[in-house]
Amino acid sequence: MAELLIAGGGIAGLAAAIGAARAGHQVCVLERQAVFSELGAGIQIGPNGRRALEELGAWQWLQHHVVHPRAIRIRRAASGTVLSELPLDEPFRRRFRTTYQVVHRADLLAALLAAAEQESAITLHTDRMVMDWHQQQGRVVVSLQDGEERGADALIGADGIFSRVRARLLGEQPPRPNGHVLYRALVPRDEVPSTVDMQTVQLWLHPGGHVVHYPVKGGQAFNIIAAINQKMPSIDEAWGRKTDASALHRVFSNVCDELHTVLEVPRQWMCWAGVDRPPAPRWSRGNVTLIGDAAHPMLPYLASGAVMALEDAVVLMRHLAMHAEPAQAFAAYERERRPRTTRVVRAARRMGHIYHAPAPLALARDAVLRASTPARDLQRMAWLYDWRP
Repeated sequence: MAELLIAGGGIAGLAAAIGAARAGHQVCVLERQAVFSELGAGIQIGPNGRRALEELGAWQWLQHHVVHPRAIRIRRAASGTVLSELPLDEPFRRRFRTTYQVVHRADLLAALLAAAEQESAITLHTDRMVMDWHQQQGRVVVSLQDGEERGADALIGADGIFSRVRARLLGEQPPRPNGHVLYRALVPRDEVPSTVDMQTVQLWLHPGGHVVHYPVKGGQAFNIIAAINQKMPSIDEAWGRKTDASALHRVFSNVCDELHTVLEVPRQWMCWAGVDRPPAPRWSRGNVTLIGDAAHPMLPYLASGAVMALEDAVVLMRHLAMHAEPAQAFAAYERERRPRTTRVVRAARRMGHIYHAPAPLALARDAVLRASTPARDLQRMAWLYDWRP
């Protein structure tokens, strides 16, 4: 049995803690905030994500908070034309042998926290920000913000896009904006006009931007995410901050009435800079490794960031159970996970270009979408959703 420290108590950190504890190890989670909480709003969880949650024992805590949308519908923002629609009913469930669901990030984190609290091998600490670490005589020593030092047999960096564990491991600078800004809003259901479809995931495509919306909180809230091409001098200027969204409304000034109604619903928008990184050459050094956004930050255009962290945790759990030493487990985990997450990072970036394509490319994109069928769409998504523990 090894003692593992986990820097970060978000989705990746709690999932990693559950997996490590189930593999037979003692785990200490060090979360920098005063409480376990998540910024953002909605998350789409495909069949692969649900399988990972079931493997981690967290699905039972989440299942009553999810919404199972009827379909994923892709539309042209200017005209409202439906370009493609994928039903998420029985044919989808037969193909992937499970369901597609949407959920609020806070509900997912709460489910993982509840599952972690059932594991006696996990201790949870807040107000403990990992600032630095070093390896010493086969162990890892972390330095916390308050000056305290803690040692353990291994360290897992789950400290997100701005990971200090990653910076020390790879010698990288902080990430830079990539030219996209994401606007998010969460609206109570009773504030949403009755003309707005609350039963589907809708994706609206437009030159220079796109919009996604769907219900969360068991259908009691409406989640809206809009991304636009917008340059920011620094990430700090657009990271979880309130905004007037004037730039957003300029990009979508000439859209159809239905989408215009959706974008007028929120009283307040929050914004984040779009951030990813080129796939890293490695995630691990001996008894230190990375997971989730610390390992493979990605744009949200495949709705897979959180789900990749859940998959990571399941694979890490298996290798921690199979290998006597954490360093061996980390190396095997990295070998298995890097090819898949590299593909997802690159595919998500490509989708951003496709979604925001200007007129000539948009016409070709729309023609491809119209020519597709639900059967073809299921096959096209199989590489992502067929993953199993």
